[in-house]
Amino acid sequence: MSWNRIALIASLTLGCSLVVGGCAGKNHQESDAECKAVKPGTITTANKVCVVMNDDPVNPSVDPVEWKGQKYGLCCNGCRGKWNAMTAAQKDEAVARAVALSK
Repeated sequence: MSWNRIALIASLTLGCSLVVGGCAGKNHQESDAECKAVKPGTITTANKVCVVMNDDPVNPSVDPVEWKGQKYGLCCNGCRGKWNAMTAAQKDEAVARAVALSK
């Protein structure tokens, strides 16, 4: 198997796990309904929807991740591991999507 094919499979696998995992995934501490609920507090990040799970609002009580000098919010601590597993290109795409959806 070529390296290009392996990279493509790995990329597709990560993308699918991000979509399927959702906020109710096994690494998340909150239920799906809790994750989708708007949390009280002040959002001090560049995004209002989770940088990993764009269907879920940022939870101000969860420490944000930092990317290229900017803080980006998460819906729950379970998304931190998914963020850390992303490549630089995937993080750039995730940030662009979350910021666009936050407007």
